[in-house]
Amino acid sequence: MTQAHSDDEVTTLTDLEARTETGTWTGTQRHSDADSMRREFGFPAFDESAFDWPSVAPGCLMHARDNSAHSPAGGTDFMATGKPGCGKSTLALYWSIRLLEVNNEAVVWRGSESRSEWVPLAPWATVCLPASCDVEVTLKKTTGDGSTRTVDLEDVVREVQYYEDPRDLWENHVDGGKFHVVYPDPEMRGCQELYEESNKTYDLEFSREDPVKHWWVAAVLARVEYGPYHTFVSLMFDEIGDLIPQEASKDRFATFQKILLFRDLYVDARKFFLSLFTFGHSRTDVHEKVRRKVRWHITMNGIANPTRASQVVGVENVPMRTDLTSRMDVGKCLMWTETNFEPRLAWKDIPAPTDEVLVLDLQPTAPKDPADARDAGGGTVAATDGGTEARESSLDEQQRTLDRDATGGGDSS
Repeated sequence: MTQAHSDDEVTTLTDLEARTETGTWTGTQRHSDADSMRREFGFPAFDESAFDWPSVAPGCLMHARDNSAHSPAGGTDFMATGKPGCGKSTLALYWSIRLLEVNNEAVVWRGSESRSEWVPLAPWATVCLPASCDVEVTLKKTTGDGSTRTVDLEDVVREVQYYEDPRDLWENHVDGGKFHVVYPDPEMRGCQELYEESNKTYDLEFSREDPVKHWWVAAVLARVEYGPYHTFVSLMFDEIGDLIPQEASKDRFATFQKILLFRDLYVDARKFFLSLFTFGHSRTDVHEKVRRKVRWHITMNGIANPTRASQVVGVENVPMRTDLTSRMDVGKCLMWTETNFEPRLAWKDIPAPTDEVLVLDLQPTAPKDPADARDAGGGTVAATDGGTEARESSLDEQQRTLDRDATGGGDSS
């Protein structure tokens, strides 16, 4: 909906939300979602002069179509690694807010049925679900008796939308200046078609038998190959080692071939105004084909940063000569490139509104028109059998059994 405000001479792209009194605006930062988020969590405005090296944190955050933002034109990337409890998810939330504030771009968070670290930003979130599925949403207590209660997703977030396939997602459901949480389609609708229409040839196939995480490879392919390119998009990938595992093999799901495809898309993303920000426990969990392409790196507090290039696959030089991160407090990290490092990147806590965990259970149903699904307010609640991630785990176990039968032993990495 478009609504003019002559006193401010700006245009809103969405209705003002009663819960946050915010909208997504062009022409000003005064009433943006990012401004509302900063007020809610007590963040000052981003100040690029607060950092020692403009090419490190500001260069990674500030996106431009030319070379005016302290880094080459186009998208950026980083890989952040650290132990559980070091604040990776909070850093991802903080970085999402800054991306919205500085670039007014689209931020897309990788949704997972079993994790909900994005919930602190729920009042501003547009959640995108596959139109091929029904959804049941529960809140589970993390303290006490661990009881659960069923809720309507529309009562938890700003907006729920339903996409048909990856191309429909990017073309019709992802907007600049907004925070999105996207849940992958276990039916893989449209994935094989867009792969066949692309110029990529990796001897692979997308099918509904694939682990659901493979949908993200097709989603990145759709954005790189077909756009749209009118706005920058940043993807937030938590648990990147699960998505791009080092131990991947040429299995019946073509996991290794899809990692090769993802590697090449990772490189191409910059040219198409797509940024990829990844988070994980250890770099060695992530396939080295992708690790070699990372340009910015983050070492979280509580572990030692590298001091030699030989410690990091794909890096020719490490600028740090001593350990700077082992004794850092939670809420701090070290961002670095091959030429400089920045110890001043820090953030405040971004607390969740409740001690409950949001759990989405997606169950494939008969295909339906996305417009009808939106009109129906989310469709019906399906009976559950463990969700798509349980199905993915079962498929992975089947593949491990096949591998053991074929080799007579365990996996090799």
